[in-house]
Amino acid sequence: MVVPTAMPALPTVSFDVAHHEIFNLSTGLKVLRRKLSANFKLTMNKDPITLERLREADIAVFGGPRDRFTNAEFDAIKQYINEEDGSVLLMMGEGGEPQFDKKNVNYLLEEYGISVNSDSVVRTVYY
Repeated sequence: MVVPTAMPALPTVSFDVAHHEIFNLSTGLKVLRRKLSANFKLTMNKDPITLERLREADIAVFGGPRDRFTNAEFDAIKQYINEEDGSVLLMMGEGGEPQFDKKNVNYLLEEYGISVNSDSVVRTVYY
């Protein structure tokens, strides 16, 4: 008799919407959602960022946050990356921090040798 084995749990990708992101599973990322949904469990986080929340995901995605992060949220993200070996994808729109008045995103990124510039790689409007 063959005993069925349990299917392994799908990796979880959590999209933050607590910071009024430009891109989330409902807006701007619908094609990505369709492609990911076959191999990943997709969730949306509507609550403030905590380490416990981040631990529920294999990767946390911030799709162009428009609200500032608190110091406690930054501490949780840093701990998730440094101590929990968590993965974070942070996206910004054209114009970077000055355009979105998110001057504190670089506060987190600069610790890892990264910063958001005010230029763009792909322009959506040409002059």
